[in-house]
Amino acid sequence: MLTAREEQVVALVADGMTNRDVARELGLTENTIKKYLFRIFDKVGVSSRVELVLYAVTRGTVQSAEWVPAPLQQ
Repeated sequence: MLTAREEQVVALVADGMTNRDVARELGLTENTIKKYLFRIFDKVGVSSRVELVLYAVTRGTVQSAEWVPAPLQQ
């Protein structure tokens, strides 16, 4: 259902990265990441990053044993 690039974006979001961090990691613009997330949200039927991560964990896109939330940024 998701492309390989979309799965990369989901994994990085699950790691707690911001759009800016994801963009830097993948060598893309922040606007491109926003577009990816809009499409991903639409494809999987979620409306927030939290719902997306929960979706990914329950579907096995992100392995729950490997997934540990990043510390909160203040």
